Amino acid sequence: MPEMILNSEVGRLRGVVLHRPGVEIERMTPATIHEALYSDLLGSEVARQEYTQLESFLSRVTTTYCFDDLLAETLGEAEARRACMALPVCATLPEAEKAYMQGLSAAQLSRYLIEGDADIANPQRRWRPLYNLYFTRDIGVRFNDRSMPTHMSTAVRAPEAALTGLIYRYHPLFAKHTQWVDPWPESQGAALEGGDFLVADKDVFLIGQGARSNAEGVRQFIRMRSAVSEEFHVLTQELPHEPESFIHLDMVFTLLGRRHCMVYKPLLEGRLKTRLLTVRHGEVREEPVDHLLAGLERLGRAYTPVFCGGGDTLYQERDQWHSGANFFAVAPGHIMGYGRNRRTIEALDAAGFAVKPVRECLDGRQSFDVDDEAHPAVYTIESAELVRGGGGCRCMTMPIDRESL
Repeated sequence: MPEMILNSEVGRLRGVVLHRPGVEIERMTPATIHEALYSDLLGSEVARQEYTQLESFLSRVTTTYCFDDLLAETLGEAEARRACMALPVCATLPEAEKAYMQGLSAAQLSRYLIEGDADIANPQRRWRPLYNLYFTRDIGVRFNDRSMPTHMSTAVRAPEAALTGLIYRYHPLFAKHTQWVDPWPESQGAALEGGDFLVADKDVFLIGQGARSNAEGVRQFIRMRSAVSEEFHVLTQELPHEPESFIHLDMVFTLLGRRHCMVYKPLLEGRLKTRLLTVRHGEVREEPVDHLLAGLERLGRAYTPVFCGGGDTLYQERDQWHSGANFFAVAPGHIMGYGRNRRTIEALDAAGFAVKPVRECLDGRQSFDVDDEAHPAVYTIESAELVRGGGGCRCMTMPIDRESL
């Protein structure tokens, strides 16, 4: 297998990490909803049925990897297992729980680390279920030839990033085909989550700064990237901390292809600060720009915006709330998103994207060819329950390899 590369958001997808919502979301209770970063309990069976559409379609067009399997395979190596038990999130557990975990097989330990304990009231067991794991985007990122565990802003998601770091460092898929990025010192207070990190090109990165990623996270990324590159660019985008649907940059901006992007229109009105950082030999030169599209154009990358919710302010707000700007590209011009955001889908249709429900693609009623760039398409999945978790198709995918544009 050749080296895995990820130099864009839209190059033909060659590999993606997924996690099907499992028992862990059923172990959320009304008392733990807010701690788990949810606003309601999900109907797990319906959520899994909807997720199957995403998973099945992606398995038709690329290689899919199950986070659960990657973790179990990683923990099968003695060195990785020792590193797991030495993680800060594990080292502070009660001795009885650590002893219990040590006695599990690799597959059993992987399952326990994801699902938590069935006896959630047991005071000897403090490992929480990974309620948010089906949002694999946030917990690790690939860019260029690098694999970087992210730094979560909330304690409840820290174990997910820590386990992703184990996979990146020890699993042969990553250890043999990518370069490992050492974690940043926790004491520096850096936060950078995958939903705020977009790879526009091999040397152009977009980073949101808001509720989940901060300026120190940007500085740490620049420090790390400067060690391996003489020149690159970072566009930072300020995000409001409220409403909660603005949690990450990819909730208001995603790239759809070589020429199109999906934008929540108020992002372009200049009320939120956008900065263009040019880094040469470790020196950072900062200049303000009007908005992300202006910054990208200054770097020679012009995009035509498609507006989340179309042209109506009411529907812009409604669709954005339901992850209407959150699209995932499987190839240039071939994207996945929620079909429920009707005004956004109509805007894509008007922009030349054929609308193809995934259910109809899977049962043969719709033909599809994601390698046909001349005929772009949006593949829509159902989302009555998935959307209640607070993320869309980009949030539920961790791409690890793409063809270069």
